[in-house]
Amino acid sequence: MPTPRPISRRTLLRASGAAVALPFLEAMAPRTARAADGEASIPTRIAFFYVPNGVHMPAWRPEGEELAELPPTLKSLEPVKDRVVVVSNTAAAHCKGRGGSHEPTGGGYLIGDKCKHSEVPEVANASVDQVAAREVGLDSPAPSLTLGIDPGSRGDHGYSGTYMSNISWRSRSTPSTLELNPKQLYDRLFRGQQVSQPDWSKRQEKKQQQPDSPAASVLDLVRDQVKDLQRGLGYSDQQRLQEYLEGLRNVERRVAQANSDGEGHHAAGLGDDPLANHDDPRLPKLIIPDGRGIPPTYSDHVNLMLDILTLAFQTDQTRIATFMFSYEKSGRAYKEIDVSGSHHGMSHHQQDPEKHAALTRINTLHMELFARMLQRMADIREGSGTLLDHVMISYGSGISDGNRHNNDDLPLLVAGGGGGRVRGGRHVKLEQKTPICNLWLEMLAAAGVERSQFGDSTAKLSLS
Repeated sequence: MPTPRPISRRTLLRASGAAVALPFLEAMAPRTARAADGEASIPTRIAFFYVPNGVHMPAWRPEGEELAELPPTLKSLEPVKDRVVVVSNTAAAHCKGRGGSHEPTGGGYLIGDKCKHSEVPEVANASVDQVAAREVGLDSPAPSLTLGIDPGSRGDHGYSGTYMSNISWRSRSTPSTLELNPKQLYDRLFRGQQVSQPDWSKRQEKKQQQPDSPAASVLDLVRDQVKDLQRGLGYSDQQRLQEYLEGLRNVERRVAQANSDGEGHHAAGLGDDPLANHDDPRLPKLIIPDGRGIPPTYSDHVNLMLDILTLAFQTDQTRIATFMFSYEKSGRAYKEIDVSGSHHGMSHHQQDPEKHAALTRINTLHMELFARMLQRMADIREGSGTLLDHVMISYGSGISDGNRHNNDDLPLLVAGGGGGRVRGGRHVKLEQKTPICNLWLEMLAAAGVERSQFGDSTAKLSLS
C-alpha cells in the first residue's frame, strides 16, 4: 500500500481547456492533524435557498419540538432529518412594501432592509451572501454562486422586476449575475469559461452554435494526472477520489445531453404566465430561454444545477451560494405534478381546498428536490464526517401565506451540521416575529465572518 503523500488543498488536475478541482482528501490535512484524528480544518459552506409565493403552512409546520413525525411537505427529509432544524416564528419586516408585496419581498429577503420603491432598482446594501463572499469568498476560485431556474420577470406597483428575480446583490444597484444554464455553469467551473449576464429585457438573437471541444469530457483530458495522483494516495483517499470522479462523470453526461436537447421546460412551464403573454405594448414580456444546455424537465434542471453546486462545495470551488426555485411571484405551471395553473394564482387560494392541495404538491416537489441534494451531501465523506456536516443551508421564503402576503410566521428551515453549530432533528419555536436576520448573522459567523449586526438583527440565532 502506498504511503500517503501530502498534497495542497488547492491542487488542480490541469490540461488544455480543463482545470479539475479535487475534493477534500486526508492527504490534504497537515501531518499533525492526520496523526491526531485524520481531520483537517474544514470550512463551513453556506447557502440560501428561496421558494416563491410562500407555502401552505398547515402542511409545513411540525407539531412538536422533535421531528419525530414530519408534516406532509417535509416528508422527503426523513433520511436526513437529524441534520435539519425547522424554525418557526421568524419575520422579515423589511420585506413589507408599499402597494406591492412580491417585489419588496424578493428584493429585501437577504438584504435585511427595505428596497427602494422605484422602477430603477436600489437596495440598502449588499446581501448577506455577498457580505460573506467579500471576506471568505476569495479563498475559493468562485467567491460565490448565484443560481436559479427561471428567467426574470417584470415588476408592478411602481417596483422594478429586478427585485423579484434577484435575492443576491453585490451592491446597492447591482444584483449578482443569476446563472440559469447548467452547461455554462459547468464550463465556468471546470473549463475556465466565463458566464455573461443575460439581458432578459429583450429577446436574445440566436447565435450559431459552436461545437464543443473535441474532448467531450474534462476527465478524459486529465486522465494521466488522475492515475499519477492515485498512485500516491492511501486507500480511503483513493475511494473518495473515485467516488468524486464518478459523480463528476455523471454530471458531464447529463450536461452533454441537455446541450443536445432542442427545447427546455420553460415554454411549457411559463407559457401560460400572464407576465409572458399580454398585449400591453408598454410592458416587456417574459423572455423564455431557447433551451440549449437546459434539461427538458423542471426537475431535471433543478437536480443538475444542485449536483453541480454539490460538486462546487465538495471541491471548495466556492463556499457561498444562493438558489432560487423560481422568481418571486412566479407564474410557473407544474404540469408534471398535475398543477396546470399559475403558481402565483394558486397562492391566492382564498381557502379553496383544491388550491391548498395544489400548493402542497408544489411545495412538496421543491422539498423533494432539496432533500435529494441533502442526501447526496450526506453520502460524500469529508474528514471524519460528511459534506452535509460541513454546510449550513437555509431554505425558506419571505412570504408565509401567499393569500395574505404576510412577512411573518415564515416557512424556514436550516439543513446541515454547520461545522458543529447546528443540532438537528428539532423544531425550534422562537418568540413571534423574531427577525430572520438573526439567522443571517449566525450563518455569517458559521462561514467565518463575525458581525455584531446585520439588517434588523437583534442577536445571533443559535441552533446548537
